[in-house]
Amino acid sequence: METKQLTRRQIFTMKNRKNLEKKVHKFWEETKNTDLVVEYIVAIILRNALIVSDFSLPCPEIVRELLFQAQPNDTLRKFCPFFKDYVEEHEWLSIIKRLFKNETKYYKATKKMRLYEGYLKDRGHAVITDQYDSYTLTSIFEDANGKKHTWNLRDADPSNTLEETKRILRVLTTLTIFHKGDVRQFVKFMDCDFKGTTTIYSTKQPKEQSAQKLTTETTKATVENSMLEGFDLSMLTKEELIALIKEIFEEAEEQMIEKGDPALNDEVSQSIEEGTNGQETSLMSRITPENDAQSLSNDAEESVPVLADYDEEKPPEKISKRRYTKKERELLKRFKLR
Repeated sequence: METKQLTRRQIFTMKNRKNLEKKVHKFWEETKNTDLVVEYIVAIILRNALIVSDFSLPCPEIVRELLFQAQPNDTLRKFCPFFKDYVEEHEWLSIIKRLFKNETKYYKATKKMRLYEGYLKDRGHAVITDQYDSYTLTSIFEDANGKKHTWNLRDADPSNTLEETKRILRVLTTLTIFHKGDVRQFVKFMDCDFKGTTTIYSTKQPKEQSAQKLTTETTKATVENSMLEGFDLSMLTKEELIALIKEIFEEAEEQMIEKGDPALNDEVSQSIEEGTNGQETSLMSRITPENDAQSLSNDAEESVPVLADYDEEKPPEKISKRRYTKKERELLKRFKLR
């Protein structure tokens, strides 16, 4: 029976470290697959650098067996710098000679990986207290086909800076063990976002709104703010009351012009006269018998009633408490229904 390989979910989400190490041990004992096991352990080391929980120096027995006994191959030589902390300094020199024959070849072959290994140093050491914030690291990569995919890692360490996290995530692009179907994932790092109880940082910039959208939203907000919840005129200020009366008169006159309703015309005229302290501003006062139709057409734009200037020192309550006539109430009712 073929031994199942470890999945990305197992490597990055198993909370119990001992259980994860047991799975790696079992796979190593059953397969002795150096290539896969080396990358499994490197992935766990990378996870340790990104999260709060302690997964440092995983599977030490297997690592020592790989370094001292396993047949040298390209994968072991490539990732051996990540295993330097597992052995003493004098042991490391003997391992270099076993894998590379001399130090010159070692330093030349592992220049990039030694740099990546340095990114994982002194990372993943946030102190876990009884109460601490939970963070999720969301990163975006391209796969071998150039298609973007998102990867979420829980228990992320908020003490890592943005640049430190980006460098660590680039190490993930050196691993070849994670696939979706036949397509290799984590080929190219694109972006990351660190979220939790509070957002620590994000490399993504907010999308700019177009000028037209901003203008539309501003206009909409202005209109919504000017709308009245009902017609309780006693709650309105002087300015709001004036604006409301102007709007009612304008709408009523436009409706009269469109429908030719003489009764409505009389109500508007009388209301304007009463509401403006007798000032002659009604539409009918401007219409001459000889040229009614032409006057209606020419004066339509000039038919906005002129309200009397209110005394600024006069309290607004005196205006709002005036008892409205039956015709005014009927006019308000019609306006509200329309």
